Amino acid sequence: MVVVFTLTIFLSALLLFGVQPMAGKMLLPFLGGTPGVWNTCMMFFQAVLLLGYLWAHGISRLRALPQLLLQLGLLGAAVVALPLSMNRMDFSSEWLVHQPVLWLVAALGLGVGLPFMALSTSSPLLQAWFARQDHPRAHDPYFLYAASNAGSLLALLAFPFIVEPLFGVREQAFGWSAAFVMLAILLAICGIMTLKASPDYRGKSPSALPADAELDAPAPTSRQKGLWILYAFVPSSLMLGVTTYITTDVAAFPLLWVIPLAIFIASFIVVFSSIKLNLPLLGRVMSLLGTALLIGWMMGATNPAWLLLPLHVVFFALVTLVLHGRLAASRPSARYLTGFYLYMSIGGLLGGVFNTLLAPLLFTNIWEYPLVLILACALRPQSAADLADPDRPWKRAAPFVATALMLGSVWLLKRSEIAHADVFSFVLLAVPAVIAYSQVERPARFGLGLLGIFVAASLVSVEYDTVFKKRTFYGVVEILKSDTEYRMIHGGTFHGHALIEDEGCTPQNYYDLRGPMGSLFEIYRSHVTPRRLAVIGLGLGSHACYAEPEDSLTFYELDPVVIEAAKGFGNVARSPSAELSYVAGDARIQLQQRDAGNPYGMLIIDAFSSDAIPIHLLTVEAFELYLSRIGEDGMIAVHISNRYFDLIPVLRGLADAHNLELRVVDDVHLSDQEIAEGRVASTWGVLTRDAKKTEALEALDPRWQPFTGPGVTWTDNHAAVNGLWIF
Repeated sequence: MVVVFTLTIFLSALLLFGVQPMAGKMLLPFLGGTPGVWNTCMMFFQAVLLLGYLWAHGISRLRALPQLLLQLGLLGAAVVALPLSMNRMDFSSEWLVHQPVLWLVAALGLGVGLPFMALSTSSPLLQAWFARQDHPRAHDPYFLYAASNAGSLLALLAFPFIVEPLFGVREQAFGWSAAFVMLAILLAICGIMTLKASPDYRGKSPSALPADAELDAPAPTSRQKGLWILYAFVPSSLMLGVTTYITTDVAAFPLLWVIPLAIFIASFIVVFSSIKLNLPLLGRVMSLLGTALLIGWMMGATNPAWLLLPLHVVFFALVTLVLHGRLAASRPSARYLTGFYLYMSIGGLLGGVFNTLLAPLLFTNIWEYPLVLILACALRPQSAADLADPDRPWKRAAPFVATALMLGSVWLLKRSEIAHADVFSFVLLAVPAVIAYSQVERPARFGLGLLGIFVAASLVSVEYDTVFKKRTFYGVVEILKSDTEYRMIHGGTFHGHALIEDEGCTPQNYYDLRGPMGSLFEIYRSHVTPRRLAVIGLGLGSHACYAEPEDSLTFYELDPVVIEAAKGFGNVARSPSAELSYVAGDARIQLQQRDAGNPYGMLIIDAFSSDAIPIHLLTVEAFELYLSRIGEDGMIAVHISNRYFDLIPVLRGLADAHNLELRVVDDVHLSDQEIAEGRVASTWGVLTRDAKKTEALEALDPRWQPFTGPGVTWTDNHAAVNGLWIF
């Protein structure tokens, strides 16, 4: 009996968490690979999980036979909805461009909604069913939750390391659907065993309650239910915050998605096991690390990534252990089991709604992450020593002293001409943070102190003035103004500069006239017809400076707000091009809808979002589309500058797949004078059918060289970054 229930709940969790990264990856190409895709997916799955828990909570009050019939009916409907597919929504819908969250939710609902809901009922329902069995462990079925989380963790770890490298998305969907049918059979067996164990089946008086020993267990209070929601909310929100932080500056792909989610699940395994954790001690370490990370976040620190990324992940792991530990310690008797999971799922959903829906409306910055970080520190459990610590008047004043000191430092800093980096690190933030941390024995007061210095620090704005800032589904678009230039920033990466006083149109940084773009456009002007240009990715529109009056130039930009920013502060207004146009939406979808009979002479792919890789723009199918939209002698230029991955082998794979000539340039050897003048190192590749073009380019600029190393082939069905890391 135990084996059957354990196997069923394990397989259910395996499928439940296996479908999440799979569905997210299927949807990424339609929204540019932005981290918002994963956050929206998580919010959707949390919402459906809540519906599943409501279903389980509702039918668990029924007698065994109606429960079994209703559950089999739900499973049967889910089987009919198979196979999984993300292609049931209209890709030409205006929702995709202007309401991406609604489009994603609709696509997920049509593609995986019913099977996922059926799965989400399994864990609480199977535990409730087991509590009705005549078994020594029936009084405490929470041990099955460990098996459920083990299946979840295995699914998350297997996806990036086994499933994604070995199988394409079509094969993944087929295998998942077959396993779902097997699960339905196992669930039916468990239901029949529960039916036979019920009082009705044995001819006894009916009862829908657990064992007699549980009948006198006290019902959870409103305060307990509120704490369950709060303890579930914080880790859920932080999981999305950490994921966004990581994927904004690295890449939006399942390996990085599943790390926080795997930690989230692993914490449940630990806290619901027999392992005894010292939660107050873990909470103190969590608070110390959280304070340090909050300082780094307020400073805008993104380097060194090899240190910062693991520290954020470790902090998140501590939060999950501490708050999920508090959740597990307050779990009720088996009689109220389904209600306990219901309130947990409400907290999880609220975390997803806060990060995905509310935060973009409430904040122009990614403030949800540090705010929930502060809340996590304020919920640290107190030890006996903490409670025994005398509370003196000066201690009660600590949060206000820290805030006042921060405000004073900000006031002085904004009126000084001192370079702010050292002051910001050692005076502006460190001293107030130490004062706030001195109250760690009083978690609520400690959290208030951190909140005060965070609010005060948010007032800092030196060196650059923010003249434009909007937050969208795709992130925060910000234009900073100095004495000489405008700069566009996304995440931790600058995405274009434009001189304020520029009589002509001078391309900056990656696009400097002395860089790879200078020689590439020289070849374009002298060797390519027709004179039509297309650029995927706008930024501040530096490519527009290279266009000439006879050139027609079209920018394909995912985020309409970027177009607004470029028109107001970028180079596009000064472009010599007589015909300049903008197309909002995913470039692949928009190009597919364009007339193939009017080809471009050159197509430039420059669509990195922060430092994240636009994987779906570098697949074999994507290049097949590009080649159909350029002339026979046309060129495709690709900007692949990146801090984390070597993408040249990907270009080699594309060249081999389509029999193209490839030249690459790694323009990193810059003089101090060039750097001082604003030129930035960059890596580019160019692919063409015409060998004469690459020969002429190499002759003009010897930096452009062939790449003869092994290639890596990415397709829409199968693309993995394993092996491309830069260490």
